Amino acid sequence: MALISCPECAKPVSEKARACPHCGYPIKPSAGWEGTYAGYEYKSSASFFGMPLVHIVYGPGPGGTLKPAKGFIAIGNVAIGVIAIGGLSVGVIALAGLGLGLVCFGGVALGIFCGAGGLATGYIAVGGIAIGTYAVGGLAIGTHTLQNDPQFREYIRSLFKNMGNQFIP
Repeated sequence: MALISCPECAKPVSEKARACPHCGYPIKPSAGWEGTYAGYEYKSSASFFGMPLVHIVYGPGPGGTLKPAKGFIAIGNVAIGVIAIGGLSVGVIALAGLGLGLVCFGGVALGIFCGAGGLATGYIAVGGIAIGTYAVGGLAIGTHTLQNDPQFREYIRSLFKNMGNQFIP
């Protein structure tokens, strides 16, 4: 059994290994290997504050696990970055099915400052269910909502009138 060098971390790995035991990087299958890795990964050579500028991971990883994309711009099933796009995302700006971020857009958007989505939280929340200080939505819970704050209602009305549209009478 020969040892090869992992293309990701350069540590020694058995040529029969499906993935590097050190970093999890999928090893190119050798003849007779019946692997199931069907994923895709791209990591830019450019870096920003020690992380790749762009990291994209798609599909199942070795052993059927999900490998997170980690980079300034992270795109994947699980994404962690300044700008994170994916099914489960954590970032300053997150676009996700389930996301957590300073500004977050998604099915479940847990925004610290602003959240928009089916279920949204944040200082400013917009969604089907919106929970925040300023909340607009089908079910809005907060200090300032269209239902409980006439000044907020007038402010929203003035925004639409200033745009030249007469959506709100």
